[in-house]
Amino acid sequence: MASHNVSRLYSWFAMLTYCLAVVLLLFSVDSANAAYKDGELIIRYKSGMQARIASGSYVTGATIERSIEKIRSQRIKLPKGVSVEDAIARYKKNPAIEYAGPNHIIHICVEPNDEYFLDPWLYWYWQWGLYSDMYPNTGIQAPDAWDITTGSSNIIIAMVDTGVYTRHEDLSSKIVPGRNFVTGASDPTNANDDNGHGTFTAGIAAAQTNNSIGVAGVSWGAKIMPIKVMDADGYGLESDAAEGIIWAADNGADIISMSLGGYDDVPAEKAAIEYAYNKGCVLIAASGNDGLNTAFYPASYDQVIAVGASNESGQRCTANDWGAGGSNYGSYLDVMAPGNGIMSTWWDAGGSTYNISSGTSAAAPFVSGIAALVLSQYPTWTNGQVVEQIKMTCKEMGATGWDEYTGWGLVNAYHALVDPPMESSKIGDLSSMSSGSLVKVSDVVITSGSTNLSDRMYVEQNNRACAIMLPFTTMPSGYSEGDIVEVIGTLMTQNGERAIQGASLSKAGSQTPLKPLYMQTQTIGGGRLGLKSGVENGVGLNNVSLLVSVCGKVTATGWTYFYVDDGCNLDDGSGFTGLKVICGSLSKPSKDQMVRVTGISSVEQPEGLGISIPIIRVRKQADLIYPY
Repeated sequence: MASHNVSRLYSWFAMLTYCLAVVLLLFSVDSANAAYKDGELIIRYKSGMQARIASGSYVTGATIERSIEKIRSQRIKLPKGVSVEDAIARYKKNPAIEYAGPNHIIHICVEPNDEYFLDPWLYWYWQWGLYSDMYPNTGIQAPDAWDITTGSSNIIIAMVDTGVYTRHEDLSSKIVPGRNFVTGASDPTNANDDNGHGTFTAGIAAAQTNNSIGVAGVSWGAKIMPIKVMDADGYGLESDAAEGIIWAADNGADIISMSLGGYDDVPAEKAAIEYAYNKGCVLIAASGNDGLNTAFYPASYDQVIAVGASNESGQRCTANDWGAGGSNYGSYLDVMAPGNGIMSTWWDAGGSTYNISSGTSAAAPFVSGIAALVLSQYPTWTNGQVVEQIKMTCKEMGATGWDEYTGWGLVNAYHALVDPPMESSKIGDLSSMSSGSLVKVSDVVITSGSTNLSDRMYVEQNNRACAIMLPFTTMPSGYSEGDIVEVIGTLMTQNGERAIQGASLSKAGSQTPLKPLYMQTQTIGGGRLGLKSGVENGVGLNNVSLLVSVCGKVTATGWTYFYVDDGCNLDDGSGFTGLKVICGSLSKPSKDQMVRVTGISSVEQPEGLGISIPIIRVRKQADLIYPY
C-alpha cells in the first residue's frame, strides 16, 4: 500500500512491532565457518607481472571470469574437479603472484514535516535516532544541524548494498545512475533492490525530506548512488563488492556506505577500499551484530569509519535490544550511531513502503548522512578531515576518550558542523596528554613503513627530537620510509611505548628517508624521564621510537632475536645479558660476531614480570651489517 496513506491501525501495529521485536538486517555469521564461493578464487598479481600471469598455466582449464585491473586482481573460475584449496596452492607457487585466495561471501550488516518523523496524532517520534524529546541526548541532534545546512545536492552517497528501489516515493528524486555487480553482465545499469536492505539504509542517510510523506533523511540534499553487490537473499561476493567500491569511486561518489561484511580479511575488498580512499572518498561500514570482540570487515580496515549501534538509552546495543548478539566492539571500533528500532524506507513486492529494523546496518548510514552534511558545509575538506571531525565531535558514552565498547562515542551532526576542527600537535606535545585523547600530528616522517614490521609503523619529527608508534590490526599499504604524513588517532600506551592507536594517515608528500641516529648500546630504550626501568640503575636518552644505529658484539642468539653487548652486563630478566635485537625471520649474525644494527629503539614489557626490556626492532635485512 502507499505508505503515506498508512492507517492509524498500522501506526499502532508498527509501534507494537518496535516494542516487541526487531528485524536484524546484518545477519550473524559463525566466524569459525567462513564461507566462500566454490569453484572460484581471487588472485592479485605483482606490479608489472600481468603478462606473466596471462601466459602461465597453473590450473588447466581455469579461466578469467573478470579482471579488476585497478587493484591488479582477477576472479578465476576453476574447471570441475579442481578444489579451491588445490588451485590456491598452485597459484601461490608462481613468484609473479602476490596473493591467491578464495572468493569470500559477504552479507548484509528545522523539524521536517515527514509523517513518520513526528506522528501528529500520537506525538510519537518514530525516528528517535534523528531527535526525540522522549529520548533526549540519544539521537544525533539532526534538527539543530539542519538549521545550519540540510546538505548539498552536489554530494553523492554510494550505497554498496542490495541495490535501491529507485521508484520509491521517498527516494526517487534522489537517485543518480548506479551499477549492478550481481547480474551485471546481463543488466549492468539495473541496480534495483530485490531485498529491501539497501532501500532501508538509503532512506536513513538521505531520504527526500520535508515533503509531508514518509521519513526524513539525515542529509536532505545528498544524492544516492545504488551499487548492487548482494542478491535477494542478502549475500554477495567480495569480488563484486570490490568492483562496486571502485566503480563508485570512479563515478563521482563522495561517500561510500557499506552496511555489510563478514569476519574474513578479504584482500580484494581491502585493495578496493584503499583505492577509493586514495581517490578522496569517505568510507563508512557497519561493525557487525554478533556482540563479539572480533575483527569485522570491511569495518576493520583503517581507512573505514567502523560504526556500532546504540539504543534509546544511549547505550551500546546488546542481546537485550535484539534478542541475540549485540553490537560488535573492539580495537577497530570508531563511533556509535542509533541502531535499535529505526524506521526507514523499504521495498517489498508491493513497491514503496516503510519498515522498523535494528542493527549496525541501520547505524552506519546515520554516519554517512552526517559525512554528507560536513562535506556540504566544508566542501574543500579532505576525507581525512571529515573523518577526524566526525570522531572528535562525538558525545561520550563510556570512558573518557576512546574505548573499545563505544569508540569515540555517539555521533553528533550539530557539533560536527559547528565545532572548530582539531589543531595539530608535535609528537613531543603528546607527552603531557592523557591516554584516550584524540590527537593529530602533522608533517611527520615515516621511518618504518607498510612492509617493514608486521603490526606497526613509526613516524618521527624531522628535527629528530621524538617519534611515536602507530599500531595496526591490519597494516595500511602504500606507505614508505620518507613519506610525510598527517596522523589522527587515539593516544595510548602499548606495551611500554606511547602510541597513536586506530591511526588514519594522509600522505602529504615525501622526502629523502631519515638517517639513523648513532647511539651507544646502553642508552637504547630510554624512558620519558631518562630512566630504563628494565635495567637496575640504568639511565638513557628519551629515544623510544626513534630510528637509531648501534654497534656491538653478539652475546647470544635465539630464533627471532639476538643480544648485543651493551657494556652493562646486566640481566634483563630473560637470562641473557645485553641489548635485545628483534629481527624476526631475517638472517642474523652468530655469537661473538661484531654487528652494526639499525632499527627502532623500543621496549618490551613481558606479562607478569614487571620490567621493561630495552630492544631494537630491525625493519629489513639491510639494517644488519656483519661481520662489522
